[in-house]
Amino acid sequence: MIERRLIMLPWDEGFHEILNGSLPVDFDGSQCVVQRAGSGLLETVSFEAAIEYALGGEYDEFDDEEEGAWE
Repeated sequence: MIERRLIMLPWDEGFHEILNGSLPVDFDGSQCVVQRAGSGLLETVSFEAAIEYALGGEYDEFDDEEEGAWE
C-alpha cells in the first residue's frame, strides 16, 4: 500500500527522483539551476552564482554527500 502525503521528505523513497524531475517554479530560462549541499533542493540562481557554486566548492560538497548516500 502506498502512503499518500502532501509533503515528501529527503529520506522518503523517490524524493530525489521527483525533485530532479521538475524545475523550480521561478525558473524562466534565463537562470541556472543548482542543487544545494545539505538539502539537495534545486534553486534558481544567476549565471555568476552558478559559477561560484561550481568553483567555490559547494558542488563538490553535494557530490560527496550523494556518494555517501549510496554506500
